Amino acid sequence: MKIYRDYTREELDLQYNVRERVADFQDYFDRFDHDGRAARRTHPHLADLPYGDDVLQSLDFFPGANNGRPLLVFIHGGYWRSLDKHQFSQLALPYLAQDINVALLNYRLAPRVRMGDIAADCGRALRMLHAKAGALRFDADAIWLMGHSAGAHLAALIAALRAAPVRGICGLSGVYDLEPIRLSYLNEALHLSPADALQASPLQLAMPDGVRALLCAGGQESEEFLRQRDTYAATLRQSGHAVEVVEAPQAHHLSIIDVAADAQSGLTRAMLRMILG
Repeated sequence: MKIYRDYTREELDLQYNVRERVADFQDYFDRFDHDGRAARRTHPHLADLPYGDDVLQSLDFFPGANNGRPLLVFIHGGYWRSLDKHQFSQLALPYLAQDINVALLNYRLAPRVRMGDIAADCGRALRMLHAKAGALRFDADAIWLMGHSAGAHLAALIAALRAAPVRGICGLSGVYDLEPIRLSYLNEALHLSPADALQASPLQLAMPDGVRALLCAGGQESEEFLRQRDTYAATLRQSGHAVEVVEAPQAHHLSIIDVAADAQSGLTRAMLRMILG
């Protein structure tokens, strides 16, 4: 029986089951751990700054060399239920090389908390960063968000909910419509109701005027991830937002992280152009 578009439950599950589609997924996670540790060893940073009482309500801040430079905030993926900011510290490197500050967020995870709590955590972290711009020596009017997978959803969501003023977002293999997530195996941990999925879908929310978007999904992604990217891009354009879609034809859901960490990739160059103007 078809439950979403032309997919049965089994077919929809496969569209979003990254571990089924990427056979060597553990090798990627192991390398992300290694690369993240290497980046933290070589760059001074403020580790595990708390923005709440829970151990996961924390962020890492990598400062640029000079005062008054932009800030890029990265939100990790893991389908709202796994992974950690430490696995993605290497994504800061291309931006630090251009004197751009970088913060990486952790947040509480499902099923211990619900989607609204996760979004609230990310919004709270962003508000704290904005409030501490002077102390952290970055430009409060030049905050940019980047997220991967569920993190791209959260970046788009807190931008749309106006947690703090941001200049733009970059979504890597993002989820912008939660209805297929609600209907898939992922909802066993998320417990989304139809209303939850609607209210937390960036596709259904108005982005503040002037916020720019850069969207990317690897060419080896499932049809659903490519549809999510293209549908969200079209929706943002219809509401007057500047949107750039960058292709990464050889990338899949995990190797897109390598593309994002590569200073010479088309994705990174496009993001740097957007930030530096």
